[in-house]
Amino acid sequence: MKKYKLEINNKEFNTRIVDYSGNRVIVKVNGHDYEVNVTPEEKSITRVVRTRKDIPNLDVLHKSGKPETVAAGTVTSPIPGLVISLKVSVGDTVQKGDTIIILEAMKMESEIASTASGTVKKIFVKEQQSLQEGDPIIEVG
Repeated sequence: MKKYKLEINNKEFNTRIVDYSGNRVIVKVNGHDYEVNVTPEEKSITRVVRTRKDIPNLDVLHKSGKPETVAAGTVTSPIPGLVISLKVSVGDTVQKGDTIIILEAMKMESEIASTASGTVKKIFVKEQQSLQEGDPIIEVG
């Protein structure tokens, strides 16, 4: 374990912590083990007391933004980034693996490939739009 130099009554000692469990520490000083109980100082605790009026109504809290699930055939962004260019239009035929957009992420451009084959039914993004991981890009049907 860790070694320390302790000064006790103006004398310096080389010590080593042998065991530390909870508030109990075994310290070796000059070849002798000593059991030391360590009690942390009590910190003043600030308690916040709310009246019933201050408690928010939790049933109005909900996750905003994107749907939890996406439709089958929807290609989603695998990484967060900025849409640099769209490589498909509505009505285009794409194959699994075809590049559909170019994303800039961490100053690098990444080609994002379609994960489905079919005809592009809908495009959810536009150029210069920021995407998060899992955001829908296109719907293929």
